[in-house]
Amino acid sequence: MLYQESFEGLTADHWQLDKGWDIMAESGGNRALRGQGHVWARYTGDSWSDFTFKLRVKLVRGIIHLNYRLSGPTRYFIGFGEGTLYLNKSTADGQFPRLAEKNEAHAAGQWYQVEIKGQGGKLEVSVDGSLKLSYTDATPLTGGGIALEALDETEVWVDDVSVTWQAAAVTGFTWVKTGGPIGGLGYDVRMQPGHPDDLFVTDSWSGVNVSYDGGRTWTASNAGIVTRTGLSGDAIPVFSLSTDPTRPDVLWAGTQQSRGIYKSTDAGRTWVEKDNGVTEGQEITFRGFTVDPGNPDVVYAAAEISSFGWAGQPRNGREFDMVRGVVYKTADGGNSWTAVWRGDNLARYVLIDPRDSRVLYVSTGLFDREAANSDPARALPGGEGILKSTDGGKTWQVLNGANGLNNLYLGTLFMKPDNPDVLLAGAGNNAYLQNSGAYLTTDGGRTWQPVIKSQQPISAVEYATSDPNIAYAAGPDAVYRSADGGKTWQKVTQSFSWGAPGTRAGFPIDLQVDPRNADRLFANAYGGGNFLSEDGGRTWVIASHGYTGAQLHDIQVSAREPYTVFVIGRTGPFRSYDWGETWEGLTYEPAVYAEWYAVALDPQNPNNVIVSDEHQGVLLRSADQGSHWTQVFKHPQVDASNASKRMGFRALAFAPSNPNIVYAGMAMGRNLIDQGVAGPSFGIFKSADGGRTWRESNDARSATQNINVLAVDPSNENTVYAGTLKSGVLKSMDGGKTWQAANQGLPIPDIRSLAADPQGPQILYAGAENGGIYKSTDGGAVWTPVSRGMDAQASIRAIAVDLAHRGTVYAADVRTGVYRSTDGGLTWSKMNDGLRTRAVKALAISSDGTMLYAATEGEGVFRIDLAGAVK
Repeated sequence: MLYQESFEGLTADHWQLDKGWDIMAESGGNRALRGQGHVWARYTGDSWSDFTFKLRVKLVRGIIHLNYRLSGPTRYFIGFGEGTLYLNKSTADGQFPRLAEKNEAHAAGQWYQVEIKGQGGKLEVSVDGSLKLSYTDATPLTGGGIALEALDETEVWVDDVSVTWQAAAVTGFTWVKTGGPIGGLGYDVRMQPGHPDDLFVTDSWSGVNVSYDGGRTWTASNAGIVTRTGLSGDAIPVFSLSTDPTRPDVLWAGTQQSRGIYKSTDAGRTWVEKDNGVTEGQEITFRGFTVDPGNPDVVYAAAEISSFGWAGQPRNGREFDMVRGVVYKTADGGNSWTAVWRGDNLARYVLIDPRDSRVLYVSTGLFDREAANSDPARALPGGEGILKSTDGGKTWQVLNGANGLNNLYLGTLFMKPDNPDVLLAGAGNNAYLQNSGAYLTTDGGRTWQPVIKSQQPISAVEYATSDPNIAYAAGPDAVYRSADGGKTWQKVTQSFSWGAPGTRAGFPIDLQVDPRNADRLFANAYGGGNFLSEDGGRTWVIASHGYTGAQLHDIQVSAREPYTVFVIGRTGPFRSYDWGETWEGLTYEPAVYAEWYAVALDPQNPNNVIVSDEHQGVLLRSADQGSHWTQVFKHPQVDASNASKRMGFRALAFAPSNPNIVYAGMAMGRNLIDQGVAGPSFGIFKSADGGRTWRESNDARSATQNINVLAVDPSNENTVYAGTLKSGVLKSMDGGKTWQAANQGLPIPDIRSLAADPQGPQILYAGAENGGIYKSTDGGAVWTPVSRGMDAQASIRAIAVDLAHRGTVYAADVRTGVYRSTDGGLTWSKMNDGLRTRAVKALAISSDGTMLYAATEGEGVFRIDLAGAVK
């Protein structure tokens, strides 16, 4: 059994439901999934090749399509209607040929058991145990997932879904989550009322994480939170979290870009979904919760509505999505919700006056979203401001420029603990920076005064409850502290940004001051990671051990020391000297860029490290394992301020036989590549002195290519292979002077991974995007598909050849995880035990074959100990 779901709970594990699909109870009390209208229900977990898909179906009216081997635009779908049963195929070029059909009566209101079975190109459809359709496809779709599509004017019930498969799996190996390095998309940090050593942080990749030792160590706490996103359907997109001030064990959490409000009554150990009455679906992101201190059944939820929801399609402003906002209210502990405000910018914080719970304040806007009422063509920022209600949300007054708020992107707001008429707000937006800073009101919002004028947005503010004269305000470039209640401020950080040494912390999105010590505070970073200061914000250390949402791009292990590992991702380069147990950031001047691409280690000199950024066209070299950096190259035609000229070195490779030779391949940014809209780049560059100097290494064929990956012949420094975005594999046999296509047998032009076998230099492996894995035994002259045991349409982002065990190869599909072959790629077995996030972007294996590392999209590094297990 690979998967089963009976829909007896309130949510469907690993299902993405369009509005119109809901779990409901039949008249007899049985709970099932009901769809109405033309709506989709997509399974977001694994995909498979040969499997059996079973489910019970009850039609009220219309037709349902049961989708089998769904992968991108391709799928088989079985039409199940009152008088028909048919099998169709959806092809990559948009055709929908009918493969088989039978007139078949299916009574309305009656349950039917449907079974769909695939073995290679042979497809069989049975109803109530009787074979109804059988077809053999000469050009089969070899792998994919499942989905349900109710057509127009359809009402249908689905229950007892299961998937079975006789696939091989590797046993005896278990992945270990290292919990690092830092990264992800952090949001809230909260202390449990009355128990300040119990903390909660949220990250939209790893969900809710809890610490019971004052932030020293963390563990995931997501039981009952079933919302999933991400490339592999494993990300837990929890964005916001708040505590109940009067009931310490009650917590509220909300999800990003999905309808998901969750409540915990046991301090986060388990969660129950509570979003009845919320009308939005994937377009909503919950930004904050506030519990009425006088009546804990009254809760407010502040949220964002993406443009694809309110406008019907994505709508960008000068730089970011143009969003609207909504505030929901429940008066019955979350059993039902009603919208009490809707407007032209997102809602972030709701504050309640403790003297009168009818008095509410709402902050609106954020630094990386633009208001729906902005006008990017005329550079008009739009926005709302601070909202105030004196009747519990029935009516609202807008506090804006007329009240002294000169920037209406007010993403943070805090009430002075000893005087609710005093509020501190932080303002600014990356697209509209004018009048950014902090604003203070002492009269309940009637008038506001700027108290910090900054060049960057102030993204987090807070007062200390133990000493309300102490206040903090923070942005991406500085932390400020006030000792007089927010009237005057001192910048307390000294460097170009805040955060721990070696890290670029980015935007602090939420602060939590320890109620026992006004100088001790935590900051959750929007770029991922929780930080702690114990000296009033002057210095910071990482306080995230055990959890991460890091989106990593590359990983390398030292050729000499299997415990020395380097990774690079959105939060920069990191190194570990203890198998990934602890990580040290390497973001030191001039290596302080916002986005990163690749890392390469000299196979003979472990001190020589090269890294590349994603947007600036820069290469940096370190001669001391990353403690100090020198910029050794910057492409003169790259311009990070121009999206069409924003690119970096996506691929780096030392020549194993002569590490003085290093190759680097350029490409546009990841988003443009993954969206299929990348323009031309600048091909390949080469160093002949270990990365100190660089020159172009192109001919006409390679000069404009986007290079995804490079592999150098293990025994010949002049033979190099390049996996490109649109031209398959290119090969050079003269050190990069000339390049030839090497694509015979490769039907997919987008090659994302390459690996050469050191024990047989003519043996190569190539991983294709949505095309599985291929092998060549003649140096790339001819390629053969070798995807048996994995999804033939897998997106293979990484391949690692085990140097110590001949014929053993590892491959990573970004959707279904890691596979292992012990016969040179002829057959593959899954290897995912313990790998909670299967979206693996890079693999690295130690030279002695004892340790395999996986870099994931959303949960940092995992490792697996192979010692003693490989025979």
